[in-house]
Amino acid sequence: MNHYIVYADILLALNFFCDFFLLWTAGKILRRQISLLRILAASVIGAFYGLTVVIPALTWMAHPFCMFVISLLLLRIAYRWDEPKSFLRLAGVFYLTAFAMAGAALAGSRLLEQNGIVFAPMQTLQAGSLLFALFIAVILGRRGWSALKKNWHKEDFQLRIKILVNGRSCQMPALLDTGNDLREPLSGLPVLVADYQALRIIMPEYLRQAFEKFGHDSPETVLHEISSHNTDGWLKRMRLIPFASIGKQNGLLLGFKPDMLILEGQSKRQTNQVMICISAEPLGNGYQAVLNPEILNGGEKYKEASCA
Repeated sequence: MNHYIVYADILLALNFFCDFFLLWTAGKILRRQISLLRILAASVIGAFYGLTVVIPALTWMAHPFCMFVISLLLLRIAYRWDEPKSFLRLAGVFYLTAFAMAGAALAGSRLLEQNGIVFAPMQTLQAGSLLFALFIAVILGRRGWSALKKNWHKEDFQLRIKILVNGRSCQMPALLDTGNDLREPLSGLPVLVADYQALRIIMPEYLRQAFEKFGHDSPETVLHEISSHNTDGWLKRMRLIPFASIGKQNGLLLGFKPDMLILEGQSKRQTNQVMICISAEPLGNGYQAVLNPEILNGGEKYKEASCA
């Protein structure tokens, strides 16, 4: 009879890193809000679960059904619960990533002839194969969203939004822009860029006048012009947010924090953890706002009472 020596610390580390990269990659591909603490916690649980394959009394936990349930539990720990459809999408990407990593490890084991790490009877994982699989996970996490985007309909990225400030509201069509990673530097809040013409209805008259006069060329001057109007709370909302674009490397946008942003897509969500930047130029193409995807991921289910 063959005997195997299994080093628990190596097995724990192996399972931890594999689980971590799988969970991280799935979230990156779908542009989910990632909490490293939650992913670390899920990875630790997954690492200890991996020990069941070498503990005789617990080998029943290595049954495929148990592995499936545990994997869903890890996803639930790593990412907050939302609609079933969104969670199923996350699970699907997680499993596809796992298959991709497994295929990469298998390919690596065929290409690299060297001693490996034995982690179960008759199963040997070569160190080079593991590194190759983790490298594939990183590539998927950084580039996978672009690949998925090409296969999704444009309609999946379109929604309507409602912005509420000081009892006023405005609505407009918006586009989920996967290339928009803009954030407000101090708070780190994701940014939504909206057309001035769509926003002007919720802005006080003095702000409209200042923006129409100076907003296109000098957002700083707009702030200076409205500095004496500090009784309605608008001045405290305002921020200057740096941005870079083609032909303009050191630009500034005038932004404000709303009372609430309501997202009316496939599922209605709301958030106030966002900055609204005012675009002096029309955005065109049938929409009046572009969103950082993190806004959609960071919202909670819409509560009717909050807008009363």
